[in-house]
Amino acid sequence: MSTLTTGAVVVTALAAGAYGLIASGVLGGESEGDAPAADGQQPVTISAVTAQQQDLIEYTDLDGTLTYADSRTVALAANGTVTAIVDDGRQLERGDVLYEINAVPTVLFYGDIPLYRTLSDGSEGDDVMVLEANLASLGYHLDDSANADESGEVDTGLVVDGVFDAATTNAVQRWQADLDVEETGSVDPTMVVVTSGSAIATGINIAVGDIVQVGAPMMGLNISDTTEAFYNPRPGVVELEVGTGPITSGQVLFTADDLPVTAIVTDEAIDRALNDGVDDGDDVLVVEEMLVNLGYDARGELIPDDEFDELTAEAIEAWEEDLQETWEDQVIDGDLDLDQIVVIKPGTAIGDITERDGEDVAGGSELFTWNPSDGSGGRVVLTAINVAEQDRLSEGQTVDIEFPDDSLHPGTVASVATSSTLNPTNPDAEPTLAVEIALATVPDAYAGLNELDVIVKLVDELAAGVTVVPASALVATGDGGYAVEIVDGTSTSFVAVETGMFADGFVEVTGIEPGTAVVVPS
Repeated sequence: MSTLTTGAVVVTALAAGAYGLIASGVLGGESEGDAPAADGQQPVTISAVTAQQQDLIEYTDLDGTLTYADSRTVALAANGTVTAIVDDGRQLERGDVLYEINAVPTVLFYGDIPLYRTLSDGSEGDDVMVLEANLASLGYHLDDSANADESGEVDTGLVVDGVFDAATTNAVQRWQADLDVEETGSVDPTMVVVTSGSAIATGINIAVGDIVQVGAPMMGLNISDTTEAFYNPRPGVVELEVGTGPITSGQVLFTADDLPVTAIVTDEAIDRALNDGVDDGDDVLVVEEMLVNLGYDARGELIPDDEFDELTAEAIEAWEEDLQETWEDQVIDGDLDLDQIVVIKPGTAIGDITERDGEDVAGGSELFTWNPSDGSGGRVVLTAINVAEQDRLSEGQTVDIEFPDDSLHPGTVASVATSSTLNPTNPDAEPTLAVEIALATVPDAYAGLNELDVIVKLVDELAAGVTVVPASALVATGDGGYAVEIVDGTSTSFVAVETGMFADGFVEVTGIEPGTAVVVPS
């Protein structure tokens, strides 16, 4: 909202517009130091503002709390003496050491399942997948020992497949060597804390030298950036073809062994090869829509449906022919194999890119990350809305969040609860629904706070680009309408106006132009 400019204006007391206001005391008397006018009339100083063109917005305010979308307490899993611990407020990334007990470190890994058992040669499962994905992403699929090739690196054969084999053991041993612990080749769950992304250490009240026992809270972790990573679908030499930013269907993300891998942006699952004769399905429809949007229907006969027919195969062949012009190893067969594509959720944008260009990358190694497209992760505002007003908020809606410094920052409604709650301390209160709002930005002054009271502002009424003046500038007229007193040189006059929306002490008016000086009470 623009700021109205206030100024002092000197007018002649007997000017037509000003005379009646002097009589009613609106303009007041002579200002100190004012000299009589040349014609003997007394000049009077009045206050005026400039009418502006701006938006008027009327809000309903909801109390909210800024917090983290995900936070947890790290409890100790072994007795011992604290030999190292990170500083409170430290930003932690994958592979960072949180603390050491008896000189044995506990390290941060990313994933969606904790390590809940000792993992060793022969173990299989999703927890092994988490271990392997983190080791590969940290570079332990490559060996830089004296036995490596001229590049200084050799592929150890580690594949992120959930099977703890000899290659996994080798990677674990080299990771343990870097941590300066015994190279057992097995991983005790006390060595790893798994979170969904980078985190900020908080609430640390334990110091080096303290003796601690199992279950003791070591620190809190505020998950500052929920990370979803894309992992290489198969071993091979990788060259990235993208930078940071939004992903679109048909975009080549990277190559593996000189074969392009293309993004298909959709909410649908594509988990089978598509070729002539496959059963009808939504996955076929998604692929056909992508091909048509990319222009691979030269004859104009392909109508996206859920049936893979000769027109679908023809469009795929045309697409593959274009890919072959850049990547000569691309096969042209009219079939869509799973290793040709990556399914990406709508709204996804690439964040950090792991430098892999030219590396012989293990299957499952992280290539790039993105923030979830559903708005989860990072900082959120928690609030509640009365059940009777639930239609005012819906998932994906943008709202303004007001911080204590009066700045407004946009937020996106991530979720609205489907079950209501009652305030036990106020039996007369209306039932409410919990609401979570994801924030893209937080003012620097508040970025490090665990919790902060904020205001969620819901727009009740909006008048966009209208002419506004302070409501105090309105003067009632005898016919029940309104006028404003405008300043013109050394005199003033009244102009009838029609009023519209009122908000924040201002009023929408028609009848004057932006830039007009309008008298306001001193």
